[in-house]
Amino acid sequence: MKFADKMKLYRHQKGWTQQDVAERLLISRKTISSWENGRSYPDIFMLVQISDLYHVSLDDLLREDHEMINNYKEEHTMNKRVGKIFAICYFLNIIGAIVTMLKPILPFRSHYSLKPVFTIISFIIVSSLIILVSYADWSKIKNKLGFWVTWLIITLLEVRLTFPVNVPINDNGIGYICGTLTGNVLVALCLTCTVWLFPQFKERRAK
Repeated sequence: MKFADKMKLYRHQKGWTQQDVAERLLISRKTISSWENGRSYPDIFMLVQISDLYHVSLDDLLREDHEMINNYKEEHTMNKRVGKIFAICYFLNIIGAIVTMLKPILPFRSHYSLKPVFTIISFIIVSSLIILVSYADWSKIKNKLGFWVTWLIITLLEVRLTFPVNVPINDNGIGYICGTLTGNVLVALCLTCTVWLFPQFKERRAK
Protein backbone atom coordinates (compact mmCIF):
# COMPACT_ATOMS: atom_id res chain seq x y z
CA MET A 1 0.00 0.00 0.00
CA LYS A 2 1.31 3.42 -0.97
CA PHE A 3 1.86 6.20 1.54
CA ALA A 4 -1.04 8.24 0.15
CA ASP A 5 -3.46 5.34 0.71
CA LYS A 6 -2.11 4.77 4.21
CA MET A 7 -2.69 8.41 5.09
CA LYS A 8 -6.34 8.09 4.02
CA LEU A 9 -6.73 4.77 5.84
CA TYR A 10 -5.28 5.97 9.14
CA ARG A 11 -7.33 9.16 9.01
CA HIS A 12 -10.58 7.27 8.35
CA GLN A 13 -9.79 4.86 11.18
CA LYS A 14 -9.62 7.85 13.52
CA GLY A 15 -12.78 9.34 12.05
CA TRP A 16 -10.97 12.59 11.28
CA THR A 17 -11.34 15.01 8.41
CA GLN A 18 -8.36 16.43 6.55
CA GLN A 19 -8.87 19.65 8.49
CA ASP A 20 -8.70 17.73 11.79
CA VAL A 21 -5.35 16.21 10.80
CA ALA A 22 -4.05 19.55 9.55
CA GLU A 23 -4.85 21.23 12.86
CA ARG A 24 -3.14 18.49 14.84
CA LEU A 25 0.00 18.72 12.68
CA LEU A 26 -0.14 22.53 12.51
CA ILE A 27 -0.13 22.60 8.71
CA SER A 28 -2.67 23.48 6.01
CA ARG A 29 -5.48 21.20 4.82
CA LYS A 30 -4.11 21.54 1.26
CA THR A 31 -0.88 19.89 2.39
CA ILE A 32 -2.82 16.91 3.77
CA SER A 33 -4.77 16.69 0.53
CA SER A 34 -1.53 16.78 -1.46
CA TRP A 35 -0.12 13.87 0.57
CA GLU A 36 -3.29 11.81 0.25
CA ASN A 37 -3.37 12.35 -3.51
CA GLY A 38 0.29 11.40 -3.92
CA ARG A 39 1.32 14.81 -5.25
CA SER A 40 3.94 15.38 -2.54
CA TYR A 41 5.54 13.80 0.52
CA PRO A 42 6.19 15.11 4.04
CA ASP A 43 9.75 15.77 5.14
CA ILE A 44 11.43 13.50 7.67
CA PHE A 45 10.54 15.73 10.62
CA MET A 46 6.86 15.74 9.66
CA LEU A 47 6.95 11.99 9.01
CA VAL A 48 7.92 11.47 12.66
CA GLN A 49 4.98 13.63 13.75
CA ILE A 50 2.61 11.60 11.56
CA SER A 51 4.01 8.42 13.08
CA ASP A 52 3.28 9.75 16.59
CA LEU A 53 -0.15 11.04 15.61
CA TYR A 54 -1.39 7.71 14.24
CA HIS A 55 0.68 5.54 16.60
CA VAL A 56 2.34 3.63 13.77
CA SER A 57 6.02 3.01 13.17
CA LEU A 58 8.06 4.77 10.52
CA ASP A 59 8.66 1.38 8.97
CA ASP A 60 4.91 0.91 8.51
CA LEU A 61 4.60 4.33 6.89
CA LEU A 62 7.45 3.79 4.45
CA ARG A 63 7.08 0.09 3.71
CA GLU A 64 6.01 -0.90 0.18
CA ASP A 65 6.11 2.65 -1.18
CA HIS A 66 9.32 2.48 -3.20
CA GLU A 67 8.58 5.76 -4.94
CA MET A 68 8.49 7.54 -1.58
CA ILE A 69 11.73 5.88 -0.45
CA ASN A 70 13.43 6.93 -3.70
CA ASN A 71 12.14 10.45 -3.14
CA TYR A 72 13.81 10.57 0.28
CA LYS A 73 17.04 9.20 -1.17
CA GLU A 74 17.05 11.89 -3.85
CA GLU A 75 16.26 14.52 -1.25
CA HIS A 76 19.15 13.31 0.92
CA THR A 77 21.54 13.42 -2.04
CA MET A 78 20.34 16.89 -2.97
CA ASN A 79 20.77 18.13 0.62
CA LYS A 80 24.37 16.86 0.66
CA ARG A 81 25.07 18.60 -2.64
CA VAL A 82 23.52 21.84 -1.38
CA GLY A 83 25.56 21.55 1.81
CA LYS A 84 28.81 21.30 -0.18
CA ILE A 85 27.88 24.26 -2.38
CA PHE A 86 26.96 26.25 0.73
CA ALA A 87 30.33 25.47 2.34
CA ILE A 88 32.28 26.42 -0.80
CA CYS A 89 30.37 29.69 -1.18
CA TYR A 90 30.89 30.43 2.52
CA PHE A 91 34.68 30.11 2.09
CA LEU A 92 34.61 32.21 -1.10
CA ASN A 93 32.54 34.76 0.77
CA ILE A 94 35.21 35.09 3.47
CA ILE A 95 38.06 35.28 0.94
CA GLY A 96 36.15 37.80 -1.15
CA ALA A 97 35.45 40.05 1.81
CA ILE A 98 39.11 39.98 2.87
CA VAL A 99 40.42 40.70 -0.64
CA THR A 100 37.95 43.54 -1.11
CA MET A 101 38.84 45.11 2.22
CA LEU A 102 42.58 44.86 1.50
CA LYS A 103 42.30 46.15 -2.06
CA PRO A 104 42.67 49.87 -1.12
CA ILE A 105 46.05 49.22 0.54
CA LEU A 106 47.49 46.80 -2.04
CA PRO A 107 50.50 48.45 -3.73
CA PHE A 108 49.62 47.03 -7.14
CA ARG A 109 45.83 47.65 -7.00
CA SER A 110 45.87 50.31 -9.72
CA HIS A 111 48.08 48.42 -12.14
CA TYR A 112 46.22 48.32 -15.45
CA SER A 113 47.08 44.69 -16.21
CA LEU A 114 45.44 43.52 -12.95
CA LYS A 115 42.08 45.17 -13.55
CA PRO A 116 40.66 42.08 -15.33
CA VAL A 117 41.76 39.99 -12.34
CA PHE A 118 39.86 42.19 -9.89
CA THR A 119 36.87 42.15 -12.23
CA ILE A 120 36.84 38.35 -12.17
CA ILE A 121 37.27 38.34 -8.38
CA SER A 122 34.35 40.75 -8.02
CA PHE A 123 32.18 38.54 -10.23
CA ILE A 124 33.06 35.46 -8.12
CA ILE A 125 32.33 37.35 -4.90
CA VAL A 126 28.92 38.53 -6.06
CA SER A 127 28.01 35.11 -7.50
CA SER A 128 29.03 33.21 -4.36
CA LEU A 129 27.21 35.74 -2.18
CA ILE A 130 23.99 35.33 -4.19
CA ILE A 131 24.21 31.53 -3.95
CA LEU A 132 25.03 31.69 -0.23
CA VAL A 133 22.06 33.94 0.49
CA SER A 134 19.70 31.80 -1.61
CA TYR A 135 20.79 28.52 0.04
CA ALA A 136 20.72 29.85 3.60
CA ASP A 137 17.89 28.77 5.88
CA TRP A 138 16.70 32.18 7.06
CA SER A 139 14.09 30.64 9.34
CA LYS A 140 16.97 29.56 11.61
CA ILE A 141 18.00 33.16 12.14
CA LYS A 142 15.67 34.17 14.94
CA ASN A 143 17.02 37.66 15.46
CA LYS A 144 16.33 39.16 12.02
CA LEU A 145 16.71 42.68 13.42
CA GLY A 146 20.18 41.81 14.67
CA PHE A 147 21.20 40.73 11.17
CA TRP A 148 20.02 44.01 9.62
CA VAL A 149 21.60 46.11 12.36
CA THR A 150 24.92 44.27 11.91
CA TRP A 151 24.79 44.87 8.16
CA LEU A 152 24.02 48.56 8.69
CA ILE A 153 26.82 49.09 11.21
CA ILE A 154 29.45 47.36 9.06
CA THR A 155 28.26 49.29 6.00
CA LEU A 156 28.65 52.60 7.86
CA LEU A 157 32.13 51.58 9.02
CA GLU A 158 33.09 50.62 5.47
CA VAL A 159 31.82 53.93 4.14
CA ARG A 160 33.67 55.84 6.87
CA LEU A 161 36.96 54.08 6.09
CA THR A 162 36.86 53.94 2.29
CA PHE A 163 34.60 56.76 1.12
CA PRO A 164 36.45 58.69 -1.59
CA VAL A 165 37.41 62.28 -0.79
CA ASN A 166 38.28 65.10 -3.18
CA VAL A 167 36.31 63.47 -5.97
CA PRO A 168 35.04 65.98 -8.54
CA ILE A 169 31.26 66.34 -8.75
CA ASN A 170 30.78 65.34 -12.37
CA ASP A 171 29.52 62.26 -14.21
CA ASN A 172 32.76 60.34 -13.64
CA GLY A 173 32.98 61.39 -10.01
CA ILE A 174 29.40 60.47 -9.21
CA GLY A 175 29.82 57.12 -10.95
CA TYR A 176 32.96 56.43 -8.90
CA ILE A 177 31.19 57.33 -5.65
CA CYS A 178 28.18 55.11 -6.49
CA GLY A 179 30.50 52.23 -7.35
CA THR A 180 32.36 52.66 -4.07
CA LEU A 181 29.14 52.73 -2.05
CA THR A 182 27.88 49.61 -3.83
CA GLY A 183 31.15 47.88 -2.97
CA ASN A 184 30.81 48.97 0.66
CA VAL A 185 27.31 47.50 0.90
CA LEU A 186 28.40 44.20 -0.69
CA VAL A 187 31.48 43.85 1.52
CA ALA A 188 29.35 44.58 4.58
CA LEU A 189 26.87 41.91 3.46
CA CYS A 190 29.72 39.43 2.98
CA LEU A 191 30.98 40.05 6.51
CA THR A 192 27.47 39.99 7.99
CA CYS A 193 26.69 36.66 6.32
CA THR A 194 30.04 35.28 7.46
CA VAL A 195 29.07 35.99 11.08
CA TRP A 196 25.37 35.14 11.06
CA LEU A 197 25.53 32.08 8.81
CA PHE A 198 28.45 30.45 10.63
CA PRO A 199 26.14 28.18 12.73
CA GLN A 200 24.56 26.87 9.52
CA PHE A 201 27.97 26.40 7.94
CA LYS A 202 29.13 24.46 10.99
CA GLU A 203 25.94 22.36 10.99
CA ARG A 204 26.20 21.45 7.31
CA ARG A 205 29.89 20.62 7.58
CA ALA A 206 29.08 18.20 10.40
CA LYS A 207 26.59 16.22 8.29
